[in-house]
Amino acid sequence: MENWVDVTEFGSMRPIELSLIKRDATGRRSGPVEAVLAWAYRDELPKAPKIAAGPRDILGGWNKTSQWEEYLSLVELHGVNEYGCVPDFSAQAWPCADAKLIADAVHTLNDCDLQMPEGWNPAPELDAFGGLGAKAISTAWRRMTLQDGSGHARLRVKPSDLIIRRAVMGYNLDSLRLDHVTCEVERTGRRERYFLQKLMHVVVGQDSKGQDITRPEMVEVEGWSARQRRPLPGAYTKSYLDPDPVATIMERAEHEIWVAAMGLLHDAVAHQLQDIIMLPSTVPAEPWAQNKPQPRLLRDLPADAKFARDEEERALARLAGRFPRWFKQQMRKRA
Repeated sequence: MENWVDVTEFGSMRPIELSLIKRDATGRRSGPVEAVLAWAYRDELPKAPKIAAGPRDILGGWNKTSQWEEYLSLVELHGVNEYGCVPDFSAQAWPCADAKLIADAVHTLNDCDLQMPEGWNPAPELDAFGGLGAKAISTAWRRMTLQDGSGHARLRVKPSDLIIRRAVMGYNLDSLRLDHVTCEVERTGRRERYFLQKLMHVVVGQDSKGQDITRPEMVEVEGWSARQRRPLPGAYTKSYLDPDPVATIMERAEHEIWVAAMGLLHDAVAHQLQDIIMLPSTVPAEPWAQNKPQPRLLRDLPADAKFARDEEERALARLAGRFPRWFKQQMRKRA
């Protein structure tokens, strides 16, 4: 296809340019993984119509409105085909064999286990916040994954859905930024909020006679004395990061998974494609590390001054050794 179809920029999403796919002297096309995926899911795979999987369910009168509220589009009006694409009813050909092969390989990614690499840190900017930064990373990992019965972690979003969504809509590098994150203290109005750990008897059930069964537990209570207008002894405050970086950390993790998945696809199908050459991805795995500020080294001015004086004395000594008479005359004039 000579005229590549591009998508309109959606918000701050940057679509993958199909112009990255070039033709060589023999007429064969080639491009990086992300462009080949965009070509497959935007040009070829929509050519397959929707396959009916049986009679449709009986729909209520409010059903279409609910679907519009959920999807904010009319995708469900015609549904998607077996490749997860909205059918192109104007197409006059079937998807090519290369696109089908790519789609099959994309769906096999759902069977992969997700493991956290040792020392994984998608937000080095938060290291300065100590435990709050580590807590944000663990919270992001917990929100984006599910634990199956065998102890393996899986993404809440299927890897195939992640690949298809970014192939069609592109990706947003602005959502990967962690700028202006600060450590704040919880407040009640203008006053800092204080908490206190207190041992209390908590009801955990009832016995056969209907009496409450209690056990002592440490409970967090208000740590501010309204009468004395000061914190109680042993009270403490709570800190938090503002803005909350958890959503950004999840975006970064998905970006790394997307790049890793494209690497797996390249290894799996690049040597099997006939009409198009799939090259390695050009998307950086950690774009947030590209513009990481480098530490600025401040010069030691006293040491530089001493070094300059020593150099001047050594130069004068060399000059006196080579031209002793001239050097004595110059020293008399200077005196």
